[in-house]
Amino acid sequence: MSGADRIICRDTLLAFMGHILVSQYGEEALEVLMKWNHERIKQRWREIAESTGRNDPEYLFCLFSKEAHEFEVIRKDKEALEVKVTRCLHAETFKKLNATHIGQKLICSGDEAVTEGFNPKIKFKRPKLLMAGDDCCHFIWELKKNE
Repeated sequence: MSGADRIICRDTLLAFMGHILVSQYGEEALEVLMKWNHERIKQRWREIAESTGRNDPEYLFCLFSKEAHEFEVIRKDKEALEVKVTRCLHAETFKKLNATHIGQKLICSGDEAVTEGFNPKIKFKRPKLLMAGDDCCHFIWELKKNE
């Protein structure tokens, strides 16, 4: 099974699980799962920063893969990382399953958790999101200037 096939399989299962949670227990159940996942991701990225000795935006480029994304790098250095994703396997899978709201909560919201855990001095913005119907996902991570 290829990496792309694993992504599609996992995302399909998440979409169905999300639909079942919402139908049986309401949106609150999805919110609880999202918060639990947020803390888990935050902790994992805290550990990654500690084990690698890295906490700069450039390192976050590892979040993008050619298997899952078509993207353009706008800026990539120790001070900032800016990437525009024009195709995302996650977004495509959740859209096909009428589950973009689930994908936003279980996949896309992880970007904030990554940033919080990895380095709280990094400011994260994502003004566009494919899962929300935009033409791209526009990721911007910048080290906060001393204020």
